Amino acid sequence: MADDPAAAAGDPGWARLEPRARLVLQEGLTRGGLLPDELWVDYLTLGGALTAEELTAAVAGARPLRRRDHDLLAHSVNERLPADVPRIPYSDQVA
Repeated sequence: MADDPAAAAGDPGWARLEPRARLVLQEGLTRGGLLPDELWVDYLTLGGALTAEELTAAVAGARPLRRRDHDLLAHSVNERLPADVPRIPYSDQVA
């Protein structure tokens, strides 16, 4: 699909994995009692470029979540999760 950012970026494999990656990200947020907008500053500090609204929409599934943004969000969530809670997988670990 031409307007699919994952495919447009030359990463059709991510387009296939993105729904699963979004789900594990949402599960991590729930386990940690976190909201996407609470992670926005962490995400920006790591180099993210989405606005708070875009980030929230991407996590909710209202806009595509690029591989890089998933990884930055996974890192942000993992930094905030308690030690005894499973980590969010990075994009190369999503199956």
